[in-house]
Amino acid sequence: MKPPARSTPFDALRGGVAAAALAIVALGGWAPAARAQERAQVFDIPAQDARRALVQLCVSAGCDLAFLTPTGEARRTRAVRGQMSWRAAADQMLQGTGLRHRFIGDRGLRVWMEAQKPAEIPAVPTAELESITVVGRLSEQIEESLRRKAAADVILDSASATRIGELPAANLAEALQRVPGVAIEREVGEGQFVSVRGLGPLFQSVTLNGAPVAFNENIRNSTQSGRQFRFRALSADLLAGAQLTKSTTPDLIEGGIGSNIDIETIGGLDGDPFLSLRAGASVEARTGRPETDVSLAGRFVSEGGAWGLVGGLSQEGRSVLYDRFQVGRYTPVVVEGQPAVAPSDVRTTVEHEDRLRRSLFLGGEWRASPSLRLRFDSLVSTFDNTIREDRIAYGVGALLETPGAKASITDGVVTAASIQAGTIDNNTEFSEQAHLNIVVSALADLVLGNWSLTPRFSLSRARSRLDTPLERISSRAIGTPSYAFDVSRAASDREAALLATDLDLTDPASFAFKRLGVRAIESVDEDLTGLLDLRRPVSVDLGRTVLTEIAFGAQISDRSRDYQRRDREAALRPGAVVTPDFLGFRVADDVFDSLIERHPGSWIAADFDRFQQAFRIPRESEELAVGPDALAPTGADLQNSYRVGERVGALYARTDFKGEAGGAPFSGNLGLRLVTTRTVVDGAFLNAGESGGAVIRPVSKVGTDTALLPSFNIAFDLDQGRRLRLAASRTMTRPSLADLRLATVPASSLVSNIYERGQAEIDAPSPGSIFTGVGGNPDLSPYMATNLDASFEWSFPQGALSLAVFHKSIDDFIGLVEAPEMLVFETRAGPLVRAEVMMSRPANLGRAVSRGVEVGLHRRLPSGFGLWASGTFTDGHGPGGRSLAGVSRLAYSINPFFERGPVAIGLSWSWRSAFRSEADMQGGGVADFTVGPAGYLDAQASFEIGSGGTLVVAASNLTDTTDLAYEHDTRRLLQLGRVGPSLTASLRWSL
Repeated sequence: MKPPARSTPFDALRGGVAAAALAIVALGGWAPAARAQERAQVFDIPAQDARRALVQLCVSAGCDLAFLTPTGEARRTRAVRGQMSWRAAADQMLQGTGLRHRFIGDRGLRVWMEAQKPAEIPAVPTAELESITVVGRLSEQIEESLRRKAAADVILDSASATRIGELPAANLAEALQRVPGVAIEREVGEGQFVSVRGLGPLFQSVTLNGAPVAFNENIRNSTQSGRQFRFRALSADLLAGAQLTKSTTPDLIEGGIGSNIDIETIGGLDGDPFLSLRAGASVEARTGRPETDVSLAGRFVSEGGAWGLVGGLSQEGRSVLYDRFQVGRYTPVVVEGQPAVAPSDVRTTVEHEDRLRRSLFLGGEWRASPSLRLRFDSLVSTFDNTIREDRIAYGVGALLETPGAKASITDGVVTAASIQAGTIDNNTEFSEQAHLNIVVSALADLVLGNWSLTPRFSLSRARSRLDTPLERISSRAIGTPSYAFDVSRAASDREAALLATDLDLTDPASFAFKRLGVRAIESVDEDLTGLLDLRRPVSVDLGRTVLTEIAFGAQISDRSRDYQRRDREAALRPGAVVTPDFLGFRVADDVFDSLIERHPGSWIAADFDRFQQAFRIPRESEELAVGPDALAPTGADLQNSYRVGERVGALYARTDFKGEAGGAPFSGNLGLRLVTTRTVVDGAFLNAGESGGAVIRPVSKVGTDTALLPSFNIAFDLDQGRRLRLAASRTMTRPSLADLRLATVPASSLVSNIYERGQAEIDAPSPGSIFTGVGGNPDLSPYMATNLDASFEWSFPQGALSLAVFHKSIDDFIGLVEAPEMLVFETRAGPLVRAEVMMSRPANLGRAVSRGVEVGLHRRLPSGFGLWASGTFTDGHGPGGRSLAGVSRLAYSINPFFERGPVAIGLSWSWRSAFRSEADMQGGGVADFTVGPAGYLDAQASFEIGSGGTLVVAASNLTDTTDLAYEHDTRRLLQLGRVGPSLTASLRWSL
């Protein structure tokens, strides 16, 4: 039964292209943007010397001025009177003066003398204005971040790129870990998820230039990530940085209880014309294989600065080797009459990943008139990841109760054992992941009298697909080999003491082929959003407080996810036979040298190409490399697949104010956002019909939710350089899309075993077979949080200090609840069977609290030395006192640097304490996957070689950190992992 086709936001868009184009022409463009609005204000500046007039303009408008004229030259400006934007005022003021000017970014204005002859046109000044976010060295990044923090009307922090196409980290997530309140979670050695202020990745709202972005899904295994933005799927090469808003305003798109993270690209009029080229290579210490890193970017600005185009493309590759020593999920056993829990198995896994990221960016701005500015941005980013995992799994669990088995038990947990007659499985998993992100947005800033009107439009699509389905090739050792393991000191030493066997793991004749499973997955997320912002300056005297601006706005969003999964058992082609040479691949000899003190070393593994040629999917495909759309779904497939659609409507109102209290000037904003969400979830459930055959019952659920979200921000200027901020708000985060799904997903090993053995698997389960599963709950309510924030900021010569406290009380917190369910399973023989499975489904459980303190310090010395450091302490717990996922109690980053002349050197040490992760690398079934404390040391050095060239060398993970994971506490080891250091060298030229 093939699911019926449904229209998506992209389908609806095709039918309305003409109408959308007319609307854009009529209104001047659409789309969200994180830029400051050009607000009309009243000017009364008489005709006078240009220097005085321009200073008076920028003092009134808050713009940044660079005025360059020859000594002794003087020019007189025109008078400016009336209500208009500051840009229109500048245009009017300089008309006919012989002075040329260009707007830079949101608040920058550069003015210079107009040349008398073409040959005398002066070179464009090289000095950068303070308002430009694309800045140079690390100290300039920090100072730019501090400037933006001081100028903001909320509590925020930011990270800027060193130049276009450069970040001091592998991706944006790794750059953000240096920001106060931020911690990241790594996946196979690279930053993936971002947690802010004690809340995990689900609670961060992520936008690109203010536009919502669709989310890539985890297609690696059955564990899904819902609304968690996967940062490594988005290349950082063409990004200008990111802004983290920690206290909200009503005009921000809702969804981030932790923060709103706005990823920024540069605009066509953000600065001068340039051309930037980077060429280099990176190498991982474990693989030794160099991969190219290249990028080309540039900006063209028209004569007079009325319009500009910016674009770029980049490609970066990585070849990574990751060793994992894993302990399978724990199961109850009785050893010599003593009850305990033991690993179901212990495993050695070698994972090889070839990563390739490509990005293409194109943007433009046009100042059509003093009252109209248009901007568009488009970004296409792909992340391809070829993964091969070779694994040896040694059965434990019930085998501890067989004759001759011995075990060492510590605090009720089996930490060492020897088995005389066991099972050893040789497994290989191969897949090719392809992640695609497309974001297109446009906007218009239009001044109509006293009003500023900003219509906005954005379209985002994220597709995650297995171009080569996940193929699991399984073989089992012939006979009953013996083996032993010892992990008693693994958590403290981050090294297992022993793994030994009498089986020759390098002999293909030692194993017999067992199974080849194929899993095809494709997930498509789409977001179509329109926003409208309308604001004007006012002057309403309320005594000690004056209202300075009012704003109103609206949002309409149509979002969807279509997740399709197909699981198949491959079969040999007619006449094909699996022979020992099918195990013709050999794992490297030096694996696990740093993870297991004594281990068997190398082993033979599956020759992937041979299996591809010999197997097919019976009755459906002669090839194994197929997508879900090529396979008719079974009942189990439909239970694993789902669709979620969301329609969001929002209205907001905001007013800004200023005044004075106790001699301290203050400013702030007050607002209210009304948001309503309509959710439609579609899925299927497998039942047994009256005749005993399988019956697929489609199920659908519609839900609605409405929320009022007030917010308040106020900042007091205590004295020069000292500012106190207070904020209070009500925010929301919608449930994970994976939690909302109408899906029932038993453990894949259980589905396969029942399909092969039928009722016999239920009556006498195979070793390692677990009767567990996960599913969704479409009746979930959103997380609703009450937030209180305070921040003290102190800026002093060549440095700054910030201290913030926060308290978040979250209602309707969602957690997993286990309950037995009777499920129907299909079998190869035909008859359906029923089995009771312990299913974990999400539910609203009660209240959670996250509170803490964060501190940031920047100090730059005249000698060239400097320090940038931040730390966060968080106390958080969910219903029942359980720790919150993604939250470390302590996280900090220390970044010393030295900059003098052409040389710049920086170190970065980032550390976080243990935290509970939702990214279970075991593939589900573990109740509490906790990542142990870890720190990473990175370094970067650059040398300017003249003519716009810079040589940059960067090294990451110099500490060669070993990852640790456990269940509940360190006595239940789950994983040790090692990826090793990496080195990148590049030459960069800017013209």
